[in-house]
Amino acid sequence: MSDWNSTELLANLFVSSIRIHSSPNNHDDHILSKRILHRYAICLITKGSGVLSINEDTHIAREGDLFILLPGMIVEGMSQGHTPIHYSVIFFSCLLIKKHRKEWRMEHPYFPISGKHPLSAQDHAIKEIIERILASSKNRPSHEKLDVKYQLHILLTKLMMGNSSPENEPETPIGMEYALAFINENYTKELKIGQLAQIAGYSINHFTRTFKHLMNMTPTEYFLQQRIRLAKQLLFSPVKIKEVAQQVGYKDEHYFSRAFKKEAGVAPTIYMKDQNRRIAALYYGLDDYLMTLGLHPVAVLSYQYRVSQSYPVPSFESIHQETTHLESIRLNYDKLIQTKPDFILTSDRLEMDDTLKHIAPTIVLRHSNDYEQLLTYLAGILGKESQAVSWKDTYAERKNWLQHKITAKWGSQTAYYIRVSSDFYRIYGMLNQTGTLLHHDLGLMLPAEFPRTEWAIDFQLSELKLFNPNHIFLMIDPTESARQRLQQLLVSEEWLALDAVRKNQVYDASDLLFKTLGPTGRLWAMNQIAEHLQIE
Repeated sequence: MSDWNSTELLANLFVSSIRIHSSPNNHDDHILSKRILHRYAICLITKGSGVLSINEDTHIAREGDLFILLPGMIVEGMSQGHTPIHYSVIFFSCLLIKKHRKEWRMEHPYFPISGKHPLSAQDHAIKEIIERILASSKNRPSHEKLDVKYQLHILLTKLMMGNSSPENEPETPIGMEYALAFINENYTKELKIGQLAQIAGYSINHFTRTFKHLMNMTPTEYFLQQRIRLAKQLLFSPVKIKEVAQQVGYKDEHYFSRAFKKEAGVAPTIYMKDQNRRIAALYYGLDDYLMTLGLHPVAVLSYQYRVSQSYPVPSFESIHQETTHLESIRLNYDKLIQTKPDFILTSDRLEMDDTLKHIAPTIVLRHSNDYEQLLTYLAGILGKESQAVSWKDTYAERKNWLQHKITAKWGSQTAYYIRVSSDFYRIYGMLNQTGTLLHHDLGLMLPAEFPRTEWAIDFQLSELKLFNPNHIFLMIDPTESARQRLQQLLVSEEWLALDAVRKNQVYDASDLLFKTLGPTGRLWAMNQIAEHLQIE
């Protein structure tokens, strides 16, 4: 960010609240557990030394060091030696007020500086401002609150516009920090202790002693830890152990296997097959895949607030009671961190930032409506092949039986799935999870006029007469505006003229859209449809 942009940011920055937190003088915690920040923060190390990790980048933290932390950053730390590290933090919330054409807008600002910000002996003004802010009382009167906000504004101005850290350039680490940064960027390459010592400017013996004192592990153990973390992510694939070993920096797969077992406690060939592996499933239906295979995810993405009615799958109820449920509307990273996942399983359909990968190794699966193929793929990696075969046999038998029964009772029938949202009326076609269930698995047909190449179409009420089915499965989004749109639909002439409506063959399908994303939920949904169609 240029000086001009920094000036514009500071000129239009509104600080809404400030909170001061200092570690107690008598505290004896040597470890700052992993957590995510929800506000902006300026942290000053007031005593002691240790290590602070910010989004997995490791920094040496000593008395007098300043850290600028942004919302969404994941931090954890550890004291050096026997003396706990002490710190003071200025937490604050702020907004950038901008005028766009004739409208004023507010947005969360992007700060051009973050991470470690070393203070030199000449930075007296910055230190004095920080001390004044930290000295302010908790129950300060209104005029003092204004003064503290003013002091914070001056502090941000000096940090962003000052010369103690060049604008728009990362900090230049020195000594041990330089060596740590080098390891983090090159741990898959062959690293020598002598090379790292030279980068830090130390002798080999002094570098090794200092590193272990700071990190509680040797340099070799540290870059082994980084390699194994990457290996755990790569193992979630059909890739052979030899290829994984090469990708993380080992020429010999047997040596890699020994190193992996030393760090992870089990051989890489069985790591993913461990029944006790802690897996977070962060997309709809992925928890279903895991539970179908006999695994219990520690965290799942809930769709409860995205449907007007949610029906439990009986075989999963006891497991869900022991699982942490995360809302998709605003993902609670703190709750996810507390579950301590070994890895995170998600989908390319989930909008993600970099936060997940800083919590645990993250595997992104390509979304597919081919549920049997995905189940087989996951079962092969997780060592659950027999469970996958059992489910596929059960599903195939039930599917074939219901197809026969539906044809015997109803003959050739047309049907579709409608979703009523705040913004649209939508009919789903064959190229999605509900479509493959209704039209492929159960043999129900789409009306002849529906375009076969479309996964869904949004329609106006006047167009509804073009698609006249025998059966309708209906979902309404859980919002007041969606309910109002539903009422408009239900009283319209076009709706009342449909065969399915006249014959009272419209069925509640509140969470069918989400249930059908997982195999056992899909089997449950198939049975629900059979019940609606009066198939015993």
